[in-house]
Amino acid sequence: MKLASNLSEQTATSRRRFLGVLAATGAGLFTAPGLLAGEKSLRSISTDDGEEALPTAPLVDSPPVLQCPTETDIAVVWAVGKPATGFVEWGTKKDQLDQVAYGEIFGQNPYNERFLQIRIRNLKPNTRYFYRTVTCSFDFVHTYAFKRGEPVYSDVFSFETPGAKKTTGTFSVINDTHNHQDTLKRLTERLALLGSDYTVWNGDLVDGFNNANTAVEAVLRPGNAAFATEKPMLFVPGNHDYRGVWARNTSLPLPAWEHPAPENRAFGRNFVVRTGPLALIGLDTGEDKPDIHPAWAGLARFEPYRTAQRDWLERALLSPAVATAPFVVAFCHIPLFSDDPKANGGDSLEGYAEFQRQAADLWGPLLSKHGVQSVITAHMHRFKYDPATSKRGWAQICGGGPNLDREVTVIHGKAEGKFMEIVVDSVSKGTELGRWKFPKRAI
Repeated sequence: MKLASNLSEQTATSRRRFLGVLAATGAGLFTAPGLLAGEKSLRSISTDDGEEALPTAPLVDSPPVLQCPTETDIAVVWAVGKPATGFVEWGTKKDQLDQVAYGEIFGQNPYNERFLQIRIRNLKPNTRYFYRTVTCSFDFVHTYAFKRGEPVYSDVFSFETPGAKKTTGTFSVINDTHNHQDTLKRLTERLALLGSDYTVWNGDLVDGFNNANTAVEAVLRPGNAAFATEKPMLFVPGNHDYRGVWARNTSLPLPAWEHPAPENRAFGRNFVVRTGPLALIGLDTGEDKPDIHPAWAGLARFEPYRTAQRDWLERALLSPAVATAPFVVAFCHIPLFSDDPKANGGDSLEGYAEFQRQAADLWGPLLSKHGVQSVITAHMHRFKYDPATSKRGWAQICGGGPNLDREVTVIHGKAEGKFMEIVVDSVSKGTELGRWKFPKRAI
């Protein structure tokens, strides 16, 4: 990241005027130099009595991570190391970021000690945009007195909005990373080489979300890498992502999808993304044990949630983004099929789900009826391929992880022309585990 000075004169003048107003009102502008993301050293600050405080984390503590992309908006999330505010400058030209997204809610701009989240709105489909984040430390002294640091600018990045007007569509899938940093380093390296339109993170990002720092390390700078600054990440929850004392705060680093239709607003972890001839669908299998299991102590209600997703899925499959797509792939964490007649379907108090029986019964027939070619799953920590059958119209591909000494996989696909090809690579061994071609579905 670097400081940048190529603002338009109008924007620069406005910023100087704004900062001048702060100083004139006695707000106490704090002008210590900002820290750039990725700096090795930590900054010490002086206290009022002249003694140095303990070193603090960098102001910008992660690269930006693009999430929840639609044809008209996208979420930008990044970590900060101290209380801060920020915004995003963007535009259609790299050297002319003439639009600003402030991310205000009820008139208040973002302010947080660990995460900043901004949505860029009013975008157009199949269009390339450029953006950079702007971060300012912000310390409240009391209600009407505060210290605001000077802006720190990220590099300029770009992204392309989803849409059907492309000849190809690509995706990559990782899963069951469980915050294994050595695994994440290898995975992010592989993802950078693939350069897919979207990366689907298919659940179990962590063992459990017990604090904000876990989310920063595991989600926003996995393997200490920038992995979704330009190619958005699509989050599919796993059972472990619902565990831990901090799990109900995950919408800070992992924003929910904002569905415009009122009947869809309760499904913030479900998504449809169209990239050229390919539609991607995200489903949420929830926890891997019954709601009445003692482990949840009455805090789980995933069974009605899966039931409600059946109606969401039917609406999604009938939506123009999916109904007109020659190729459709669905993603969920827990498998929807097992060829073992004794497999645990997630409805037993003993053990854990080897597949999700309730979701399979509710969603599986719809996926077959609408010609979905493949369902990509995770959870079992081993690769497995189950071809489509006359009764189950979709193939199931299960990815492996999280230990490099076993079988960590990257699944990637490309839809183009008459076929979609899906490949499973073993990151652990550097070998290809399987490759399949799927013809266009009837639409």
